[in-house]
Amino acid sequence: MSVTVRTKQLLVALTLCFFALPVAGKTEQILTVEANGKIASYTLQDLSNLPQAFVKTRNNYVDDITTFSGPTLRSILEQNGIGPNDDIELHALNDFFVSAPAKDAYNYNVILAILMNEKEMSVRDKGPIWVIYPIDEHPELNDDIYNGRLVWQLDKITLK
Repeated sequence: MSVTVRTKQLLVALTLCFFALPVAGKTEQILTVEANGKIASYTLQDLSNLPQAFVKTRNNYVDDITTFSGPTLRSILEQNGIGPNDDIELHALNDFFVSAPAKDAYNYNVILAILMNEKEMSVRDKGPIWVIYPIDEHPELNDDIYNGRLVWQLDKITLK
């Protein structure tokens, strides 16, 4: 086999891999929910296929009013049998976690943001999932307690 043919084959293989990367990223598990003895897994595609909610707000980690979108936390909790009287833990990729009452998701439009200003968020940019509270819509949410629940790089929700 000549060097030219081998080089062309290598370029074709690399091109195919390059175009497959975005698809692979959407099919990898990025969120698990542990509740009632069961574990549910979600990919970015799974979360994208759910009804999307939008929250336009600011918080301590963005300078301007920012548009976030993704499924509601409530929808994920309901799918997994977690009700408003339960307590949950929100876990991040770096092993940080915070406890929160599930009622937050039932009382407010809390979302699992997968887009910020219509763009997917990388791990470096607080993604792929960032828990967002609608702070600007509800002045009572502009508090350190809720600010501490804005978990970025969310990868697991557990029922306590």
